[in-house]
This record gives sequence, C-alpha cells and structure tokens, in this order.
Amino acid sequence: MNTFRIKKKTGTYAELLEAYGLANLLSRIFDSTNFSDTEILIKDKDLYYEIITSNPITDEILENTHYFPIFKFIKQKEDSNVCQYSDYYDYPVQKKWKNEKQNLLLHIFKDYKGKENKNERERRINEVERIFDREKHLDVELDVYSQISSPNNFSSFEKLFQNIFVNKTHFSRFIKEIVLFYGNDNYIDEEFDKLVKDLTFTKKVTATQLYNPNQGQGLNKLKADGLNRINFYSLWICECMKISGALSDMICQKVKVGNSYDMKVFVPEYKEVNYHFKSYLLPNFKKHLKGNTPIKIDILNILLLSQTVIEHSSFMGRRKKVKDIVLGLHSVYQKDLGKNKAVVNIGFIQVPSFIEISNKNENQIWIDILKEQRQIVGNINELGDTTSGLLLYRNFISGSDLNCFLKFMHWYAIYLTSQLSNKKYTRSFSIETLNKFYKCMDTNELKLSEIILNVGFKAVAGAIRKSTVTLQYTPKENRMYDIRYGVAQTLQNKSKSKEDLAEFIGEFIALYNSETARQAEKTGSSFRTNVREDELAEFYTLLDNAQSSKLIGALLASYGFALSAKKVNQEDSELEMLEISEEE
Repeated sequence: MNTFRIKKKTGTYAELLEAYGLANLLSRIFDSTNFSDTEILIKDKDLYYEIITSNPITDEILENTHYFPIFKFIKQKEDSNVCQYSDYYDYPVQKKWKNEKQNLLLHIFKDYKGKENKNERERRINEVERIFDREKHLDVELDVYSQISSPNNFSSFEKLFQNIFVNKTHFSRFIKEIVLFYGNDNYIDEEFDKLVKDLTFTKKVTATQLYNPNQGQGLNKLKADGLNRINFYSLWICECMKISGALSDMICQKVKVGNSYDMKVFVPEYKEVNYHFKSYLLPNFKKHLKGNTPIKIDILNILLLSQTVIEHSSFMGRRKKVKDIVLGLHSVYQKDLGKNKAVVNIGFIQVPSFIEISNKNENQIWIDILKEQRQIVGNINELGDTTSGLLLYRNFISGSDLNCFLKFMHWYAIYLTSQLSNKKYTRSFSIETLNKFYKCMDTNELKLSEIILNVGFKAVAGAIRKSTVTLQYTPKENRMYDIRYGVAQTLQNKSKSKEDLAEFIGEFIALYNSETARQAEKTGSSFRTNVREDELAEFYTLLDNAQSSKLIGALLASYGFALSAKKVNQEDSELEMLEISEEE
C-alpha cells in the first residue's frame, strides 16, 4: 500500500492538516524501520488530497514498528508531571524564554535608536539571536502549542495522546488501523472495535475549532436559523492527524486591533510538494514572521511565502511558476472574546500566478522585488484611509490583478507625499526594482517595457520626481525649488482621459522648465535639466498610441514618486526597521 487519500469535506484547512499529519506519521514509520530514504509526495487532487510513498507500507513494516508518539506531549503548567514522557514541549519554559527575548530586543531598540547607533544596535541584536539559538532554543511550534495548551483545546489533546500512550503494547495495531483508514476505500474493521472495548480508549472526541474552524458550537448548520450549544464530534484517527499536522504546518499569529489582539491562523496549501522540502521550507518561513494588523499580515505572509519558496527551490533551469508549488494560505480570523475565541472569517489568500522562477539570476530578480514590496507594505500604518490602499494591494497579490497594483501606485504616490509633508518617513519604491517588476509583468497585450523605456516617458517621470519626492527627501535649507504639492492627486484625476492627461502634463512641464530656467539665471546652475521638446513630443506620441491613459498615469505615479536604489538605501538608514511581535 503506497497511496493514501483524504477527502475534502469542509472547504477549510481541516483536511489539509489531516493530510500533513498522515505524511508526518508515514515519515516516522519509515524512519523507525530503516526506510528513511523513502520519498513522500503530497498532491492536491481537487476533490481530495493524495499522499504517495516511493516504498509501500507492508504488513512486515507495520509489525516491526515500535512505539513513538504520534505527536509530542505538551507540558501545560509548571507543576505538570511529565516524568513519564521521554520528550515533550515545555510550554512554561518556552513562554518565559520568548518573553525574555522580546524584552531584550525591545530594550536594545529603545536604547540604541538612530543611525549613529546602528552598528552597536545590530551587534547587540545578533548577540541576543545567538544566545537564543544556542542556549535557549525556541521551538518553531511554540505559536501552535501555546494555543493547544489553552483549557478549551487541551482536554481533547490529552485524551488523544493518552489513547496511544497508555496502550503502547498495541501500538502496531493502532498504526495499522490508521494506515488502513486512509489507504483502503472500503475500510471496515470490526476487530479493532473489539480490541478497544477492552482498553482505556476514546474513539470520538470533540472537534476542536482550532483544527476544525467551521465546527464551533452554534456553527456548521445547513440553514442559519439559530444557534445551539451542541458539540461536534470527530473520529480519533482524524483528530490525531490534525493535531500532528497543526504542530508541523500551522501558523498562529497575533493580530493587533486597536489596543487588543486577535489571532489569525494560516496553513499553507501546496499543489504538489515533496514532504522533506515542505518540512524544511516552513520553519524557514516562520523564522521571519512578525505580528501585524489584519490586512497587512495577509499581504506580508504571501509575499514572504513566495520569497521563501524561491530561495529554497532549485529546478535546474526549468521554468516553473511558484503557484505550481504552493497555492496559497488558508486563513482563519479568530476574535478574542476573553476566555474564548470566535471564528469570524474563513478565507484563502492565493499566491500570485505571475511569479515565474528558473535560473539563479531570475530567482534573484523576484527576491529583490518581493523584499522591497515587503518593506514598503510593512511600513504602511493600517489605520483609517490606508486600509483602502492595502486592500488594493491584497487584491493585486491574491487575484494577480495588475490593475489593482496600478491603482495602488496612484494611492501610494498620494500617501507618500502626504506622509513626507507631515515629516513622517515613508519608504519609496526604487526605480531599479520597479524596472525589474514591470519587465516581469510584460505580456503580448500589455508591453510595459516599451512604455517605461520610452525617452519621453522617462523625462516626464523624472520631472515629476524632481519636483516632488526628491525635494521632500532633501533638507529644507538645501532645496533649490519649491515642492509641487498635489501633483499625485491631480495626476490620478487627470489620467481618466488622454486629453486631460496631455493637458496636465503640458502645463506641468511648462512650469517645470520655466522654474529650471529661472534658477539657472539666478545662480548660474539649475541642478536639474529641462524636458526637451523632442522628449515631450515622444511622450505625447506614446500617450496617443497607448491602450489607456489610466495605464500611462499609473506608471507615471510609479516612477514619478520613486527614487534611485542608492537614494532609497540612504533614506532607509533613517528608518528603524525592527519590529517586535507582542505576546498577549
């Protein structure tokens, strides 16, 4: 038997966790019976998840499998007696270490502010990281088992763990039961029912909402005609696999809402993935996660997941889309109600379909693009009007909709100038990374490279830049020209028609050239070049031939409010990038 299936029933991540848990179990079986070189492949087959092993699971393998915990026990409290367990998660100690690390980083951040303390700050941060890597190793599963340790979840967890632990002598029979359950479509085993009658064994447990987000009390009714307090029950095999899958592949993150914290649960779903690659990928992904606000956390996690897949993939020159590996993230929003949490949203955030990877150079291009966009989105405060811009960006990422990104760029130009005018540092896009991004987004129908490389377009975008964002980053005493406020907003409004956009650009360039000439007469040096007539004519020709004035306007907003990579890096030294996720 080498093929196993888990049918999709709920439309949530419940069955996905079950599949990951089964893959964990199969891997442990092969490792314990000296078949550790066995390949395990997990596939999404639309109606079900399929797990295929390169070596079959035979009766001989099952009979020679000795006891191991299907998932590690959790020491819930400091005075919990765990002497009978050879290995376990020490939640009280891990929680203490995590708080220690956060407090140390927080003090470093407060005590060593500013670019003049940058080297010392980085040295101390690296020292803290070394201490907690070598001496106080934080479990990568801590975010998950901290939730399992809650009173609402721990009871069923302990029952399922004790099912196997107190009946170790029958372990091979339990494992065989699980393997038959997923590997035999006509599974019926009356012998097992007879066996557990004589044992201390729980066949059904409450379906915990952490692993079954659609099965809380009062939910899961075919018709929403009222609530009730009835619990939903699930078979022990399914819940065991879900717990194992949650510990290996679930992500639980705090979400800041006002002055309180809710929680978002994420589970990555793959199109087709090798078990060992997945097991290596997720810990690397979780290393760089930070708590955040509701919309930003979706965006940043998808960008980081895409980046992590690229960084750890090798396809020997074969072109492949990231979406052919990982489909996206299941997302569940849990509202904190004090003692309990309530599921208020169940969703799925897709990985962009346009990210293609192949060789080392192409991979690095996408890594650069994703890093910059993570930094930019990460520095937007999700508050008030900014939610509209963040929603545009999330729709772009999850829906692979370039129009949403172009609308976001209009919004971001306005946001950037507003923030800078209020002396709030905000990161600009870099021209070089924008070039890479738009070239990657080229299609036969939408030839963006022809636009952004056009001489007239570059001249007009440069004039906008030198009249707005470049001056805003320049100290007041060093400015040679007045800042042209309101350009971003006007550009957005005038981009609705070619005539209005042409008229606005004509007036803008006329004033820009006259200011440049006046400064040259006054000081003998203008510090910027005029837009020549031939360049302006090139721009008008480009605009006439363009499919849409909105496209040209959005690209002008992209480049007119961007900086060179060198300038962006200089300005970044002024910004404190350290973010510390907060413990509830």
